[in-house]
Amino acid sequence: MAAKDNKNTKKVSGALVAAVVVIIAIAAFVPTVYMPYKNKKPEMDAKHQEAMDTIDFYNKSIENQSAIEAEIDELTAKWDEYQKSMFIDPATALKDVNDAINKQEITLKEFKQLDPKEDPSGTVTAEGNPLYYQTINIQGRCTQEQLIKLLSYIEEESIGAYYVKKLEASPPNKTAQDSDIADDVLDFKMDVYLYYFNQSIVIKPETSDTDSGS
Repeated sequence: MAAKDNKNTKKVSGALVAAVVVIIAIAAFVPTVYMPYKNKKPEMDAKHQEAMDTIDFYNKSIENQSAIEAEIDELTAKWDEYQKSMFIDPATALKDVNDAINKQEITLKEFKQLDPKEDPSGTVTAEGNPLYYQTINIQGRCTQEQLIKLLSYIEEESIGAYYVKKLEASPPNKTAQDSDIADDVLDFKMDVYLYYFNQSIVIKPETSDTDSGS
């Protein structure tokens, strides 16, 4: 009987030791871990929210940047189109004159653009863009009224700076097959100068030795 009591006594002692260890661990955890965490949690939550707000701000900034870049591209494209409609140069003269010819229903025989040349006057813009001119050869057939309206458009109505250098007009040589041609129809040849400032070339003013400080 005595041996059995000793065995039970040992088991009870082990459980007590384990319980004491757990209590000590809890007692140590509360002041050293839990309480500091509890005290710092509001500050940690605030920093976490601040970090989340910062991330959200940058995400929205990236989205806004993409939207702004898209808007800039759209405005740039509109500006390019606006410039095309505001200025006439060799790239747009073909369409400009052709539109006027088609509007008057003129029979076009030839439309030739010669190579641009720099104007001998040496005129430049404030930015240094030189004045150029390009000769345009036009041949066609139309009535006298149509020809007058075409000349009026070229010299007065178009936003392009045109100058009619030479104009020849005469009734066509009629053959038996041309009996249906009206008496007021003319064959014409026209040389037109298109003046424009070359935006792709900028002449930089020369800097003298005095200006450079030498």
